[in-house]
Amino acid sequence: MRKFALGAVAALGLAVAAPAVAQAPTVNLSISRVGGGPQGNTTTVQYAELVRLSGEITNGQPNQPVELTVTPYRGESRVISLRTDSSGDFTWTHRPTIRTGYTARVNGQASNDEPLAHVRPKVGLRVISARRGLFRVTLMAQPRHVSRVVTFQRRLRNGQWAKVKRVQLRALNLSASFSARLPRGVNRVRIAVPQTPGYLGATSAHVRVVR
Repeated sequence: MRKFALGAVAALGLAVAAPAVAQAPTVNLSISRVGGGPQGNTTTVQYAELVRLSGEITNGQPNQPVELTVTPYRGESRVISLRTDSSGDFTWTHRPTIRTGYTARVNGQASNDEPLAHVRPKVGLRVISARRGLFRVTLMAQPRHVSRVVTFQRRLRNGQWAKVKRVQLRALNLSASFSARLPRGVNRVRIAVPQTPGYLGATSAHVRVVR
């Protein structure tokens, strides 16, 4: 019985002396639009606008290497090498041209969140001749993943938008010149672009046309 008690005490002593296993630091990552908007897990920007990735590691250790993986929709991922600052934080800015996801790793530990940047195409509408009803539309987006059929719309008195005609854009430069009939008087018109898997829907600024 005495030998058993001594053995139990020795085992207890070893258990107390054993060092605690340190847990790997947690990596937190968020995204925001540069120039305004809250930080979170998603943000929405226009084509080629800047987003900011903000990260931190829970142990606050400075000068830690960070691997930030950037994955555009149906594109190849690339890895950006960063380091934490004196507070254990890190930031990086990017111009996503299509829906893009982000992941950070520190010492093999992946971030808890995988922020996502949603992107809207940049749409331009110009009046060539109001009298003849001639217009030009331009679109900034990746041609392979954006709709090349857009809608020319007119605003009604009740505030709703009515389709005037569909416009087919050129495949290479995503632009088109077109004609459209509008009622006499003052009209407000715009271009609407439908949503696709890589892009959110978008509209141009309203253009005032007097006929």
